[in-house]
Amino acid sequence: MAKSELLLAVNQIAAERNLPREVVLEVLKGAMATVFRRMTDVGSTQAVDVEIDLENGQVRIFLQKTVVETVEDPRREISLEEARRIRPDVRVGETIRVDVTPANFAQRIAAQNVRQIILQRIREAEREFLYRYFSEQEGEIVHGVVQAVTPQGATVLLAQGRAEAILPRNQMVPGERLQPHQRIRAYLAEVRQTPRGPQLILSRTHKNLIRRLLETEVPEIYNGLVEIKAIAREPGQRTKVAVAATQPNIDAVGACIGQRGMRIQSLVHELGGEKIDVIEWHPDPAIFIAKALSPARVLTVHLFEEKRSERTAQVVVPDDQLSLAIGREGLNARLAARLTGWRIDIHSLTEALEQWLPRVEDAELRERMGEAARLIPAMQEALARHKSQPGLPWSADELRDARTFLEAAYQAYMARREAERARRKAQKAARVEAPEIPVEKPEPVLSEAEPAEGATRRVALPEPVAAAEPAPSLSEAVQEPVAPEDVEVESSLGGEAPQEAPAPVEAPLPEPTLEPVEVPLPIPEPEPVGIGETEDEGDEDEEEEELRRRKKAGKGKERRRVRYEVDYEDETWLRRMRGGRVRDWLEE
Repeated sequence: MAKSELLLAVNQIAAERNLPREVVLEVLKGAMATVFRRMTDVGSTQAVDVEIDLENGQVRIFLQKTVVETVEDPRREISLEEARRIRPDVRVGETIRVDVTPANFAQRIAAQNVRQIILQRIREAEREFLYRYFSEQEGEIVHGVVQAVTPQGATVLLAQGRAEAILPRNQMVPGERLQPHQRIRAYLAEVRQTPRGPQLILSRTHKNLIRRLLETEVPEIYNGLVEIKAIAREPGQRTKVAVAATQPNIDAVGACIGQRGMRIQSLVHELGGEKIDVIEWHPDPAIFIAKALSPARVLTVHLFEEKRSERTAQVVVPDDQLSLAIGREGLNARLAARLTGWRIDIHSLTEALEQWLPRVEDAELRERMGEAARLIPAMQEALARHKSQPGLPWSADELRDARTFLEAAYQAYMARREAERARRKAQKAARVEAPEIPVEKPEPVLSEAEPAEGATRRVALPEPVAAAEPAPSLSEAVQEPVAPEDVEVESSLGGEAPQEAPAPVEAPLPEPTLEPVEVPLPIPEPEPVGIGETEDEGDEDEEEEELRRRKKAGKGKERRRVRYEVDYEDETWLRRMRGGRVRDWLEE
Protein backbone atom coordinates (compact mmCIF):
# COMPACT_ATOMS: atom_id res chain seq x y z
CA MET A 1 0.00 0.00 0.00
CA ALA A 2 1.37 3.35 -0.98
CA LYS A 3 2.33 5.91 1.56
CA SER A 4 -0.24 8.45 0.52
CA GLU A 5 -3.08 5.94 0.42
CA LEU A 6 -2.43 4.61 3.94
CA LEU A 7 -2.08 8.04 5.50
CA LEU A 8 -5.17 9.33 3.74
CA ALA A 9 -7.21 6.35 4.86
CA VAL A 10 -6.12 6.68 8.50
CA ASN A 11 -6.65 10.44 8.60
CA GLN A 12 -10.03 10.19 6.91
CA ILE A 13 -11.33 7.60 9.34
CA ALA A 14 -10.03 9.59 12.32
CA ALA A 15 -11.73 12.75 11.05
CA GLU A 16 -15.05 11.09 10.21
CA ARG A 17 -15.33 9.23 13.50
CA ASN A 18 -13.75 12.02 15.53
CA LEU A 19 -11.22 9.58 16.96
CA PRO A 20 -7.52 10.04 17.67
CA ARG A 21 -5.21 8.69 14.97
CA GLU A 22 -3.55 6.37 17.50
CA VAL A 23 -6.89 4.66 18.15
CA VAL A 24 -7.41 4.14 14.42
CA LEU A 25 -3.92 2.64 14.06
CA GLU A 26 -4.55 0.20 16.91
CA VAL A 27 -7.80 -0.86 15.27
CA LEU A 28 -6.03 -1.35 11.97
CA LYS A 29 -3.31 -3.49 13.58
CA GLY A 30 -5.92 -5.64 15.30
CA ALA A 31 -7.80 -6.18 12.04
CA MET A 32 -4.61 -7.22 10.18
CA ALA A 33 -3.71 -9.65 12.97
CA THR A 34 -7.15 -11.24 12.61
CA VAL A 35 -6.70 -11.58 8.83
CA PHE A 36 -3.27 -13.15 9.32
CA ARG A 37 -4.69 -15.78 11.68
CA ARG A 38 -7.35 -16.61 9.09
CA MET A 39 -4.74 -16.97 6.37
CA THR A 40 -2.44 -19.23 8.47
CA ASP A 41 -2.90 -21.90 11.09
CA VAL A 42 -1.64 -19.71 13.96
CA GLY A 43 -3.56 -20.35 17.18
CA SER A 44 -5.63 -17.70 18.87
CA THR A 45 -3.49 -17.91 22.01
CA GLN A 46 -0.23 -17.14 20.22
CA ALA A 47 0.81 -13.48 20.26
CA VAL A 48 0.83 -11.74 16.85
CA ASP A 49 2.53 -8.34 16.54
CA VAL A 50 1.71 -6.03 13.63
CA GLU A 51 3.89 -3.07 12.67
CA ILE A 52 2.71 -0.42 10.21
CA ASP A 53 5.22 2.04 8.81
CA LEU A 54 3.36 5.22 7.90
CA GLU A 55 6.38 6.56 6.03
CA ASN A 56 6.35 3.93 3.29
CA GLY A 57 3.05 2.17 4.02
CA GLN A 58 4.72 -1.21 4.71
CA VAL A 59 3.02 -3.79 6.96
CA ARG A 60 5.04 -6.46 8.82
CA ILE A 61 3.82 -9.42 10.92
CA PHE A 62 5.86 -10.87 13.80
CA LEU A 63 5.41 -14.01 15.90
CA GLN A 64 6.93 -14.83 19.27
CA LYS A 65 8.83 -18.16 19.07
CA THR A 66 10.95 -20.11 21.54
CA VAL A 67 14.54 -21.07 20.66
CA VAL A 68 15.14 -24.86 20.89
CA GLU A 69 17.74 -27.41 19.73
CA THR A 70 15.21 -29.61 17.93
CA VAL A 71 12.04 -28.09 16.47
CA GLU A 72 8.86 -30.06 17.20
CA ASP A 73 6.20 -27.34 16.65
CA PRO A 74 7.23 -24.92 13.88
CA ARG A 75 4.41 -22.52 14.79
CA ARG A 76 5.82 -21.88 18.27
CA GLU A 77 9.47 -22.98 18.08
CA ILE A 78 12.56 -22.05 16.07
CA SER A 79 15.94 -23.74 15.83
CA LEU A 80 19.02 -22.20 17.39
CA GLU A 81 20.75 -21.87 14.02
CA GLU A 82 17.90 -19.88 12.44
CA ALA A 83 17.49 -17.77 15.57
CA ARG A 84 21.15 -16.72 15.52
CA ARG A 85 20.70 -15.42 11.99
CA ILE A 86 18.21 -12.95 13.45
CA ARG A 87 20.04 -12.27 16.70
CA PRO A 88 23.55 -13.68 17.14
CA ASP A 89 23.56 -13.64 20.96
CA VAL A 90 20.36 -15.62 21.43
CA ARG A 91 20.41 -18.74 23.61
CA VAL A 92 18.28 -21.86 23.92
CA GLY A 93 15.10 -21.28 25.87
CA GLU A 94 14.78 -17.57 25.05
CA THR A 95 11.94 -16.01 23.06
CA ILE A 96 12.57 -14.16 19.84
CA ARG A 97 10.40 -12.16 17.41
CA VAL A 98 10.32 -13.71 13.94
CA ASP A 99 9.16 -11.88 10.82
CA VAL A 100 6.50 -14.08 9.14
CA THR A 101 4.93 -11.57 6.76
CA PRO A 102 3.43 -13.52 3.82
CA ALA A 103 4.32 -12.60 0.26
CA ASN A 104 1.89 -10.26 -1.45
CA PHE A 105 0.20 -9.64 1.92
CA ALA A 106 -1.41 -6.40 0.73
CA GLN A 107 -3.15 -8.11 -2.20
CA ARG A 108 -4.28 -11.03 -0.07
CA ILE A 109 -5.76 -8.65 2.53
CA ALA A 110 -8.33 -7.38 0.00
CA ALA A 111 -9.44 -10.97 -0.69
CA GLN A 112 -10.16 -11.57 3.03
CA ASN A 113 -12.78 -8.75 3.24
CA VAL A 114 -10.66 -6.84 5.72
CA ARG A 115 -12.77 -3.72 5.19
CA GLN A 116 -15.68 -5.17 7.22
CA ILE A 117 -13.35 -6.22 10.01
CA ILE A 118 -11.80 -2.76 10.18
CA LEU A 119 -15.19 -1.04 10.24
CA GLN A 120 -16.45 -3.33 12.98
CA ARG A 121 -13.37 -2.71 15.09
CA ILE A 122 -13.68 1.02 14.52
CA ARG A 123 -17.30 0.99 15.69
CA GLU A 124 -16.32 -0.89 18.85
CA ALA A 125 -13.47 1.54 19.48
CA GLU A 126 -15.80 4.47 18.96
CA ARG A 127 -18.31 3.11 21.50
CA GLU A 128 -15.60 2.57 24.06
CA PHE A 129 -14.19 6.02 23.44
CA LEU A 130 -17.63 7.66 23.86
CA TYR A 131 -18.29 5.73 27.06
CA ARG A 132 -15.02 6.87 28.60
CA TYR A 133 -15.58 10.44 27.45
CA PHE A 134 -19.10 10.77 28.87
CA SER A 135 -18.19 8.90 32.05
CA GLU A 136 -15.82 11.76 32.80
CA GLN A 137 -18.63 14.23 32.01
CA GLU A 138 -21.13 12.60 34.38
CA GLY A 139 -22.46 15.18 36.83
CA GLU A 140 -21.76 18.07 34.45
CA ILE A 141 -23.83 20.15 32.04
CA VAL A 142 -23.93 19.03 28.41
CA HIS A 143 -25.18 20.88 25.37
CA GLY A 144 -27.43 19.19 22.87
CA VAL A 145 -30.06 19.55 20.18
CA VAL A 146 -33.54 18.10 20.59
CA GLN A 147 -34.06 15.45 17.91
CA ALA A 148 -37.54 14.16 18.76
CA VAL A 149 -40.18 14.62 21.46
CA THR A 150 -42.45 11.74 22.52
CA PRO A 151 -44.91 11.21 25.39
CA GLN A 152 -42.18 9.24 27.19
CA GLY A 153 -39.60 12.01 26.90
CA ALA A 154 -37.21 13.55 24.40
CA THR A 155 -34.18 12.39 22.41
CA VAL A 156 -31.23 14.77 22.43
CA LEU A 157 -28.18 14.63 20.18
CA LEU A 158 -24.89 15.30 21.96
CA ALA A 159 -21.31 15.87 20.84
CA GLN A 160 -22.24 17.07 17.36
CA GLY A 161 -24.56 14.13 16.75
CA ARG A 162 -22.09 11.42 17.77
CA ALA A 163 -24.23 10.22 20.72
CA GLU A 164 -27.91 10.12 21.59
CA ALA A 165 -29.16 10.93 25.07
CA ILE A 166 -32.55 10.31 26.66
CA LEU A 167 -34.43 12.99 28.59
CA PRO A 168 -37.26 11.14 30.41
CA ARG A 169 -40.59 12.82 30.97
CA ASN A 170 -40.17 12.78 34.77
CA GLN A 171 -36.85 14.62 34.36
CA MET A 172 -38.38 17.44 32.32
CA VAL A 173 -39.48 20.69 33.96
CA PRO A 174 -43.28 20.66 34.46
CA GLY A 175 -44.94 22.86 31.88
CA GLU A 176 -41.84 23.01 29.68
CA ARG A 177 -42.41 22.28 25.98
CA LEU A 178 -39.42 21.31 23.94
CA GLN A 179 -39.39 21.64 20.17
CA PRO A 180 -37.31 19.65 17.64
CA HIS A 181 -33.99 21.29 16.70
CA GLN A 182 -34.09 23.35 19.91
CA ARG A 183 -30.74 23.77 21.66
CA ILE A 184 -30.85 23.01 25.40
CA ARG A 185 -28.52 22.53 28.32
CA ALA A 186 -29.12 19.55 30.62
CA TYR A 187 -27.50 17.77 33.55
CA LEU A 188 -25.87 14.42 32.68
CA ALA A 189 -27.26 12.30 35.50
CA GLU A 190 -26.19 8.78 34.51
CA VAL A 191 -24.04 6.91 31.97
CA ARG A 192 -24.76 3.23 31.32
CA GLN A 193 -22.72 0.74 29.29
CA THR A 194 -24.83 -1.32 26.85
CA PRO A 195 -23.96 -3.62 23.91
CA ARG A 196 -25.19 -0.93 21.52
CA GLY A 197 -23.05 1.75 23.04
CA PRO A 198 -23.29 4.09 26.02
CA GLN A 199 -26.78 5.07 27.19
CA LEU A 200 -26.95 8.64 28.48
CA ILE A 201 -29.67 9.84 30.89
CA LEU A 202 -30.26 13.60 31.11
CA SER A 203 -32.16 15.66 33.67
CA ARG A 204 -33.46 19.20 33.81
CA THR A 205 -35.05 18.85 37.27
CA HIS A 206 -31.93 17.90 39.24
CA LYS A 207 -30.89 20.47 41.83
CA ASN A 208 -27.26 20.18 40.74
CA LEU A 209 -28.29 21.70 37.41
CA ILE A 210 -28.68 25.00 39.31
CA ARG A 211 -25.24 24.53 40.84
CA ARG A 212 -23.56 23.97 37.48
CA LEU A 213 -25.41 26.87 35.84
CA LEU A 214 -24.33 29.20 38.65
CA GLU A 215 -20.73 28.04 38.26
CA THR A 216 -21.00 28.87 34.57
CA GLU A 217 -22.61 32.29 35.02
CA VAL A 218 -20.85 33.48 38.21
CA PRO A 219 -17.02 33.58 38.02
CA GLU A 220 -16.74 34.04 41.79
CA ILE A 221 -18.34 30.62 42.35
CA TYR A 222 -16.15 28.97 39.73
CA ASN A 223 -13.00 30.47 41.28
CA GLY A 224 -14.01 29.47 44.82
CA LEU A 225 -14.54 32.96 46.24
CA VAL A 226 -18.24 32.19 46.81
CA GLU A 227 -19.43 28.78 48.00
CA ILE A 228 -22.85 27.22 47.45
CA LYS A 229 -23.92 25.77 50.81
CA ALA A 230 -27.34 24.28 50.01
CA ILE A 231 -29.95 24.14 47.25
CA ALA A 232 -33.68 23.43 47.52
CA ARG A 233 -35.69 23.23 44.33
CA GLU A 234 -39.25 22.73 43.15
CA PRO A 235 -38.76 22.35 39.37
CA GLY A 236 -40.70 24.90 37.37
CA GLN A 237 -41.80 26.93 40.40
CA ARG A 238 -39.08 28.20 42.74
CA THR A 239 -35.50 27.49 43.82
CA LYS A 240 -33.70 28.66 46.95
CA VAL A 241 -29.89 28.80 46.98
CA ALA A 242 -27.79 29.47 50.11
CA VAL A 243 -24.37 30.99 49.40
CA ALA A 244 -21.49 32.15 51.57
CA ALA A 245 -18.28 34.07 50.89
CA THR A 246 -15.00 32.28 51.58
CA GLN A 247 -13.10 35.57 51.92
CA PRO A 248 -13.98 38.82 53.71
CA ASN A 249 -15.28 41.91 51.91
CA ILE A 250 -17.13 39.82 49.29
CA ASP A 251 -20.88 40.17 48.80
CA ALA A 252 -21.94 36.62 48.00
CA VAL A 253 -25.56 37.43 47.19
CA GLY A 254 -24.64 40.44 45.03
CA ALA A 255 -22.09 38.40 43.08
CA CYS A 256 -24.73 35.79 42.22
CA ILE A 257 -27.39 38.31 41.24
CA GLY A 258 -25.10 40.49 39.16
CA GLN A 259 -25.47 44.07 38.05
CA ARG A 260 -29.16 44.82 37.62
CA GLY A 261 -29.84 41.10 38.03
CA MET A 262 -28.28 40.15 34.69
CA ARG A 263 -26.61 36.96 35.94
CA ILE A 264 -29.66 35.57 37.66
CA GLN A 265 -31.95 36.53 34.79
CA SER A 266 -29.98 34.35 32.38
CA LEU A 267 -30.62 31.37 34.67
CA VAL A 268 -34.31 32.20 34.93
CA HIS A 269 -34.54 32.36 31.14
CA GLU A 270 -32.71 29.03 30.78
CA LEU A 271 -35.15 27.34 33.21
CA GLY A 272 -38.27 28.70 31.56
CA GLY A 273 -39.18 31.40 34.09
CA GLU A 274 -38.45 29.49 37.27
CA LYS A 275 -37.92 31.89 40.19
CA ILE A 276 -34.57 31.75 41.99
CA ASP A 277 -34.00 33.13 45.51
CA VAL A 278 -30.38 33.68 46.55
CA ILE A 279 -29.98 33.69 50.35
CA GLU A 280 -26.93 34.40 52.48
CA TRP A 281 -25.95 31.39 54.57
CA HIS A 282 -25.40 31.84 58.32
CA PRO A 283 -23.92 29.38 60.86
CA ASP A 284 -26.63 30.23 63.42
CA PRO A 285 -29.66 28.03 62.55
CA ALA A 286 -32.17 30.60 63.87
CA ILE A 287 -30.82 33.39 61.66
CA PHE A 288 -30.48 31.04 58.68
CA ILE A 289 -34.11 29.88 59.04
CA ALA A 290 -35.32 33.48 59.26
CA LYS A 291 -33.49 34.33 56.04
CA ALA A 292 -34.65 31.17 54.31
CA LEU A 293 -38.29 32.21 54.80
CA SER A 294 -37.79 35.44 52.83
CA PRO A 295 -39.53 37.45 51.46
CA ALA A 296 -41.58 37.09 54.68
CA ARG A 297 -40.49 39.10 57.75
CA VAL A 298 -39.81 36.90 60.80
CA LEU A 299 -40.17 38.05 64.43
CA THR A 300 -38.61 35.16 66.36
CA VAL A 301 -37.32 31.65 65.74
CA HIS A 302 -37.42 29.15 68.62
CA LEU A 303 -35.39 25.95 68.22
CA PHE A 304 -36.39 22.66 69.83
CA GLU A 305 -33.73 20.04 69.16
CA GLU A 306 -34.46 16.66 70.73
CA LYS A 307 -32.39 14.56 68.34
CA ARG A 308 -30.78 15.01 64.95
CA SER A 309 -33.89 13.60 63.27
CA GLU A 310 -36.33 15.59 65.45
CA ARG A 311 -35.13 19.16 65.04
CA THR A 312 -38.06 21.57 65.03
CA ALA A 313 -38.07 25.34 64.62
CA GLN A 314 -41.08 27.36 65.78
CA VAL A 315 -41.24 30.56 63.73
CA VAL A 316 -43.40 33.54 64.67
CA VAL A 317 -44.37 36.09 62.02
CA PRO A 318 -46.77 39.04 62.06
CA ASP A 319 -50.38 38.19 61.24
CA ASP A 320 -50.21 39.88 57.84
CA GLN A 321 -47.04 37.91 56.91
CA LEU A 322 -48.39 34.43 57.67
CA SER A 323 -49.62 33.60 54.17
CA LEU A 324 -46.45 35.01 52.61
CA ALA A 325 -44.25 32.88 54.89
CA ILE A 326 -46.16 29.70 54.11
CA GLY A 327 -46.40 30.37 50.37
CA ARG A 328 -48.74 28.95 47.76
CA GLU A 329 -49.61 25.39 48.83
CA GLY A 330 -46.85 25.60 51.43
CA LEU A 331 -44.13 26.06 48.79
CA ASN A 332 -42.06 28.69 50.63
CA ALA A 333 -42.10 26.84 53.95
CA ARG A 334 -41.32 23.52 52.24
CA LEU A 335 -38.32 24.93 50.41
CA ALA A 336 -37.03 26.63 53.58
CA ALA A 337 -37.27 23.33 55.46
CA ARG A 338 -35.30 21.51 52.75
CA LEU A 339 -32.71 24.25 52.59
CA THR A 340 -32.06 24.39 56.34
CA GLY A 341 -32.69 20.76 57.28
CA TRP A 342 -35.13 21.76 60.06
CA ARG A 343 -38.83 21.03 60.47
CA ILE A 344 -40.46 24.46 60.49
CA ASP A 345 -43.74 25.32 62.25
CA ILE A 346 -44.99 28.79 61.34
CA HIS A 347 -47.35 30.65 63.71
CA SER A 348 -48.84 34.09 63.61
CA LEU A 349 -48.13 36.52 66.45
CA THR A 350 -51.65 36.08 67.84
CA GLU A 351 -51.28 32.29 67.95
CA ALA A 352 -47.87 32.57 69.60
CA LEU A 353 -49.17 34.88 72.35
CA GLU A 354 -52.12 32.56 72.98
CA GLN A 355 -49.63 29.74 73.44
CA TRP A 356 -47.04 31.48 75.63
CA LEU A 357 -49.16 33.71 77.88
CA PRO A 358 -50.75 30.78 79.79
CA ARG A 359 -47.31 29.27 80.31
CA VAL A 360 -45.81 32.35 81.94
CA GLU A 361 -48.48 32.32 84.65
CA ASP A 362 -46.10 29.97 86.45
CA ALA A 363 -44.21 31.88 89.15
CA GLU A 364 -40.95 30.10 88.39
CA LEU A 365 -41.07 31.10 84.71
CA ARG A 366 -41.83 34.72 85.62
CA GLU A 367 -38.85 34.78 87.92
CA ARG A 368 -36.61 33.37 85.20
CA MET A 369 -37.89 35.97 82.69
CA GLY A 370 -36.51 38.84 84.76
CA GLU A 371 -37.44 42.35 83.65
CA ALA A 372 -39.33 41.05 80.60
CA ALA A 373 -42.08 39.81 82.95
CA ARG A 374 -43.37 43.39 83.19
CA LEU A 375 -44.52 43.11 79.56
CA ILE A 376 -47.05 40.38 80.38
CA PRO A 377 -50.00 42.72 81.16
CA ALA A 378 -49.31 44.77 78.02
CA MET A 379 -49.21 41.62 75.89
CA GLN A 380 -52.46 40.39 77.39
CA GLU A 381 -54.15 43.71 76.57
CA ALA A 382 -52.76 43.77 73.02
CA LEU A 383 -53.89 40.18 72.42
CA ALA A 384 -57.39 40.93 73.64
CA ARG A 385 -57.59 44.06 71.47
CA HIS A 386 -56.46 42.26 68.27
CA LYS A 387 -58.76 39.32 68.89
CA SER A 388 -61.72 41.66 69.29
CA GLN A 389 -60.75 43.56 66.12
CA PRO A 390 -59.65 41.05 63.47
CA GLY A 391 -57.43 42.56 60.79
CA LEU A 392 -56.05 45.28 63.08
CA PRO A 393 -52.34 45.70 62.22
CA TRP A 394 -49.71 45.48 64.92
CA SER A 395 -47.78 48.65 65.55
CA ALA A 396 -43.99 48.82 65.54
CA ASP A 397 -43.87 49.23 69.35
CA GLU A 398 -46.16 46.27 69.84
CA LEU A 399 -44.03 44.12 67.56
CA ARG A 400 -40.86 45.13 69.42
CA ASP A 401 -42.40 44.36 72.82
CA ALA A 402 -43.82 41.06 71.52
CA ARG A 403 -40.41 40.00 70.23
CA THR A 404 -38.81 40.82 73.59
CA PHE A 405 -41.53 38.97 75.52
CA LEU A 406 -41.40 35.86 73.31
CA GLU A 407 -37.62 35.64 73.44
CA ALA A 408 -37.57 35.98 77.24
CA ALA A 409 -40.35 33.42 77.68
CA TYR A 410 -38.58 30.98 75.39
CA GLN A 411 -35.25 31.38 77.18
CA ALA A 412 -36.89 30.92 80.59
CA TYR A 413 -38.80 27.87 79.44
CA MET A 414 -35.69 26.24 77.94
CA ALA A 415 -33.64 27.00 81.07
CA ARG A 416 -36.23 25.33 83.29
CA ARG A 417 -36.47 22.41 80.89
CA GLU A 418 -32.72 21.88 80.89
CA ALA A 419 -32.62 22.04 84.68
CA GLU A 420 -35.40 19.47 84.91
CA ARG A 421 -33.60 17.21 82.45
CA ALA A 422 -30.37 17.47 84.40
CA ARG A 423 -32.16 16.62 87.62
CA ARG A 424 -33.90 13.57 86.15
CA LYS A 425 -30.69 12.43 84.50
CA ALA A 426 -28.84 12.70 87.81
CA GLN A 427 -31.56 10.73 89.58
CA LYS A 428 -31.48 8.04 86.94
CA ALA A 429 -27.69 7.82 87.08
CA ALA A 430 -27.84 7.59 90.86
CA ARG A 431 -30.36 4.73 90.66
CA VAL A 432 -28.43 2.83 88.05
CA GLU A 433 -24.87 3.42 89.20
CA ALA A 434 -25.38 3.43 92.98
CA PRO A 435 -22.73 1.09 94.50
CA GLU A 436 -23.90 -1.78 96.68
CA ILE A 437 -23.04 -1.24 100.37
CA PRO A 438 -21.59 -4.51 101.70
CA VAL A 439 -23.06 -5.68 105.02
CA GLU A 440 -20.37 -7.28 107.10
CA LYS A 441 -21.46 -9.90 109.61
CA PRO A 442 -19.80 -9.38 113.00
CA GLU A 443 -17.87 -12.10 114.73
CA PRO A 444 -19.97 -14.18 117.12
CA VAL A 445 -19.59 -12.48 120.53
CA LEU A 446 -21.52 -13.08 123.70
CA SER A 447 -23.32 -9.93 124.72
CA GLU A 448 -26.05 -9.21 127.18
CA ALA A 449 -27.23 -6.10 125.27
CA GLU A 450 -30.52 -6.48 123.45
CA PRO A 451 -30.31 -6.20 119.63
CA ALA A 452 -31.81 -3.18 118.01
CA GLU A 453 -35.27 -3.44 116.49
CA GLY A 454 -35.23 -5.17 113.11
CA ALA A 455 -31.48 -5.88 113.42
CA THR A 456 -29.64 -9.03 112.42
CA ARG A 457 -26.94 -10.25 114.78
CA ARG A 458 -25.16 -13.51 115.47
CA VAL A 459 -25.64 -14.34 119.17
CA ALA A 460 -23.86 -17.24 120.80
CA LEU A 461 -26.16 -19.27 123.07
CA PRO A 462 -24.73 -21.87 125.44
CA GLU A 463 -25.70 -25.48 125.08
CA PRO A 464 -27.63 -27.02 127.96
CA VAL A 465 -25.23 -28.13 130.69
CA ALA A 466 -26.06 -30.75 133.29
CA ALA A 467 -24.76 -30.18 136.86
CA ALA A 468 -22.54 -32.83 138.29
CA GLU A 469 -24.62 -34.81 140.86
CA PRO A 470 -26.46 -31.85 142.46
CA ALA A 471 -27.88 -32.16 146.01
CA PRO A 472 -31.47 -33.34 146.36
CA SER A 473 -32.60 -30.04 147.85
CA LEU A 474 -31.47 -28.24 144.79
CA SER A 475 -32.83 -30.68 142.17
CA GLU A 476 -35.81 -28.51 141.40
CA ALA A 477 -33.72 -25.41 141.17
CA VAL A 478 -31.30 -26.79 138.60
CA GLN A 479 -33.39 -27.57 135.52
CA GLU A 480 -32.82 -27.74 131.80
CA PRO A 481 -32.86 -24.37 130.06
CA VAL A 482 -36.20 -23.45 128.58
CA ALA A 483 -36.47 -21.72 125.16
CA PRO A 484 -37.82 -18.17 125.23
CA GLU A 485 -40.66 -19.24 122.97
CA ASP A 486 -41.81 -21.80 125.51
CA VAL A 487 -41.81 -19.23 128.26
CA GLU A 488 -43.93 -16.86 126.18
CA VAL A 489 -46.41 -19.64 125.38
CA GLU A 490 -46.82 -20.61 128.99
CA SER A 491 -47.34 -17.02 129.95
CA SER A 492 -49.94 -16.57 127.26
CA LEU A 493 -51.82 -19.63 128.50
CA GLY A 494 -52.32 -17.99 131.82
CA GLY A 495 -49.71 -19.91 133.77
CA GLU A 496 -47.84 -18.32 136.56
CA ALA A 497 -44.66 -16.62 135.71
CA PRO A 498 -41.65 -18.70 136.61
CA GLN A 499 -40.10 -17.61 139.86
CA GLU A 500 -36.45 -16.76 140.06
CA ALA A 501 -34.51 -19.88 140.85
CA PRO A 502 -32.03 -19.87 143.72
CA ALA A 503 -28.41 -19.63 142.90
CA PRO A 504 -26.98 -22.90 141.65
CA VAL A 505 -24.27 -24.74 143.44
CA GLU A 506 -20.87 -23.61 142.55
CA ALA A 507 -19.49 -26.41 140.48
CA PRO A 508 -16.94 -26.51 137.67
CA LEU A 509 -18.86 -26.24 134.41
CA PRO A 510 -17.45 -27.12 131.03
CA GLU A 511 -16.69 -24.25 128.66
CA PRO A 512 -19.84 -23.65 126.56
CA THR A 513 -19.78 -24.21 122.81
CA LEU A 514 -20.94 -21.17 120.80
CA GLU A 515 -23.47 -21.69 118.01
CA PRO A 516 -24.21 -18.74 115.64
CA VAL A 517 -27.80 -17.61 115.23
CA GLU A 518 -28.82 -15.24 112.39
CA VAL A 519 -30.83 -12.22 113.45
CA PRO A 520 -31.75 -9.33 111.02
CA LEU A 521 -29.44 -6.30 111.18
CA PRO A 522 -30.47 -2.67 110.44
CA ILE A 523 -30.17 -1.58 106.80
CA PRO A 524 -28.31 1.68 106.16
CA GLU A 525 -30.35 4.63 104.92
CA PRO A 526 -31.38 6.20 102.59
CA GLU A 527 -31.28 3.55 99.86
CA PRO A 528 -32.29 -0.04 100.62
CA VAL A 529 -29.71 -2.61 99.70
CA GLY A 530 -29.05 -6.18 100.74
CA ILE A 531 -32.01 -8.50 101.02
CA GLY A 532 -34.10 -7.25 98.10
CA GLU A 533 -31.13 -7.18 95.76
CA THR A 534 -30.09 -10.67 96.81
CA GLU A 535 -33.56 -11.95 95.99
CA ASP A 536 -33.45 -10.21 92.59
CA GLU A 537 -30.09 -11.75 91.84
CA GLY A 538 -31.47 -15.15 92.78
CA ASP A 539 -34.46 -14.60 90.51
CA GLU A 540 -32.18 -13.59 87.66
CA ASP A 541 -30.07 -16.69 88.17
CA GLU A 542 -33.16 -18.87 88.13
CA GLU A 543 -34.42 -17.10 84.99
CA GLU A 544 -31.11 -17.55 83.19
CA GLU A 545 -31.03 -21.21 84.19
CA GLU A 546 -34.57 -21.65 82.85
CA LEU A 547 -33.63 -19.95 79.54
CA ARG A 548 -30.57 -22.18 79.16
CA ARG A 549 -32.67 -25.25 79.85
CA ARG A 550 -35.31 -24.23 77.30
CA LYS A 551 -32.69 -23.49 74.65
CA LYS A 552 -31.00 -26.83 75.26
CA ALA A 553 -34.29 -28.76 75.05
CA GLY A 554 -35.44 -26.82 72.00
CA LYS A 555 -38.79 -25.96 73.55
CA GLY A 556 -38.73 -22.21 73.12
CA LYS A 557 -36.80 -19.14 72.12
CA GLU A 558 -35.76 -16.16 74.11
CA ARG A 559 -38.02 -13.24 73.38
CA ARG A 560 -36.58 -9.88 72.89
CA ARG A 561 -37.35 -7.25 75.47
CA VAL A 562 -37.09 -3.69 74.35
CA ARG A 563 -37.44 -0.74 76.62
CA TYR A 564 -36.90 2.81 75.56
CA GLU A 565 -37.69 6.27 76.83
CA VAL A 566 -39.01 9.21 74.86
CA ASP A 567 -38.40 12.48 76.63
CA TYR A 568 -41.02 15.09 75.69
CA GLU A 569 -41.10 18.40 77.56
CA ASP A 570 -41.91 17.65 81.23
CA GLU A 571 -43.27 14.10 80.81
CA THR A 572 -41.47 10.79 80.45
CA TRP A 573 -43.30 8.12 78.47
CA LEU A 574 -42.17 4.56 78.89
CA ARG A 575 -43.00 1.90 76.36
CA ARG A 576 -42.22 -1.76 76.76
CA MET A 577 -42.65 -4.50 74.17
CA ARG A 578 -42.91 -8.11 75.36
CA GLY A 579 -43.83 -10.89 72.97
CA GLY A 580 -45.33 -8.56 70.36
CA ARG A 581 -47.59 -6.71 72.85
CA VAL A 582 -47.09 -2.99 73.40
CA ARG A 583 -47.86 -1.48 76.77
CA ASP A 584 -47.71 2.25 77.29
CA TRP A 585 -47.96 3.89 80.62
CA LEU A 586 -46.93 7.16 82.20
CA GLU A 587 -44.17 7.10 84.80
CA GLU A 588 -44.55 9.85 87.32
